[in-house]
Formats: sequence, structure tokens, C-alpha cells
Amino acid sequence: MIGILGGVLAGLFGVGGGLIMVPLLVGWLHLDQKTAHATSLAAVVPIAVAGTVGFAQSGNVDWLAAAYLLCGSVLGAFFGARNLRAFSIKYLHAVFGILLVASGLRLLLRTEPHQVVDGLGGHLLLLAVGFFAGVLAGLLGIGGGVIVVPALIIASGIDSITARGTSLAVAVGASIAGALTHIYQNNIATRVAIILGLAGVPATFIGVYLSHEVMNSQVTFLFAILLIALGVAQGRKMFSYT
Repeated sequence: MIGILGGVLAGLFGVGGGLIMVPLLVGWLHLDQKTAHATSLAAVVPIAVAGTVGFAQSGNVDWLAAAYLLCGSVLGAFFGARNLRAFSIKYLHAVFGILLVASGLRLLLRTEPHQVVDGLGGHLLLLAVGFFAGVLAGLLGIGGGVIVVPALIIASGIDSITARGTSLAVAVGASIAGALTHIYQNNIATRVAIILGLAGVPATFIGVYLSHEVMNSQVTFLFAILLIALGVAQGRKMFSYT
């Protein structure tokens, strides 16, 4: 069930699925927080591949933007995964929560794509966004789509559905880089990750289908609400750490 929910979420919103899988792994399977992050990231690999295939079939992946984002995200994912055990989860929740709320509010204010910078500046922006998304992937076990999708819509002038497909293409590289690091550090519950991935792949195609059937503005609005809700939850979770 956790894998199915993660897959549908990935295909519908262009995120890796870890947003829903991590809290459920902790709440339902009682994995510790950091093992849940690492296990979720491993499961994101096949889910992101399935989502990329689904969006690419309809031409909704910007491969050039994905290449720049991927260069940054792979480096970020290695950094995040290597430092998971040493990083303060409390303050990570705080920063991540603020970022989610800010991104969600920004999407509510402007749902149409808007090109802020182009040329070299645009490429550098994509590299920076990719790196930060990769760090979050390595630390939190997510695909990085919560950062990539809003950035592509708000700053790079890419429409919502292409942003979702591009985000999943980037998530493939980031999740592989982070998962390999977690495997080396023995952070992953391997059997759980395999089951999550197997359940999530067919569900991802369902999410991709729904993503194409629903209006872009509606999906963007729902995604913005999801970001705000998750940001508030992250902020509340920060106070549970001592």
C-alpha cells in the first residue's frame, strides 16, 4: 500500500513519492527516521524510471533542463546521503518546511510558467536547484521534485506537465546516486525497498495517466496545497525532536 500511494503521487505531481513513503514507513512499519529516508530513496529509483517513461512517451520531458539539473542533483545526492547520519534532522525539518510553504505560496500566486533568467544565468540556476534537490534527496529520501517542479514553473518558463516529467527524469539520477551511497553505508532496509519499488511502478503509470487527464492549473493548485500542508507538518515535526 505504501508503494502504491508513493507511485500515484509520483506520477501525478512529478515527485519521487518519498513525501508519502517516509512518514508511512515510520508510522506503519516503525522504521527509524533515517532508515526510512534511505529505504524510500532506494524505492524511488524504479518509480522515477517508470514516471519518466510515462511522461516521455507524450513528449513532456525537457531533456536539456534535465541534464543541467541532473549534474547538480547527483553531486547533491552524494553529499546528502554521506552526511545523513551526522546531520541534525531537527533543523533539516525546519529549513525544508519553510521552503515547502514558500514554494507552495509562490505557486498559488503564479501558476503560469515565467522565465526569470536565461542563458548562462538560467543554466547556473538549474545547476543550483539540482544540487539543492539532490541534497534533499540524499537526506530525506525524496526524489527532489518538491524543489525542481516549482523552480521549473516559476523560474524557467516550463509548463506544469513538462516540469513534472522533467523532475522525474532528474529524480532517476539523484535517487540512484543517493541509494548507492546508502547501500554502501548499510542504511537501507533492502527487502522493504524492493517491495515498495515493485508496488510503486504500476501505480506510477496510473498517476501519469491522471496527470495528463487533469488540467495543468488544477494539478498545480493541488500540488501547491500539498506543499503547504507538508511544510506545516515538517515544521510541527521539528518540535518533536529534543
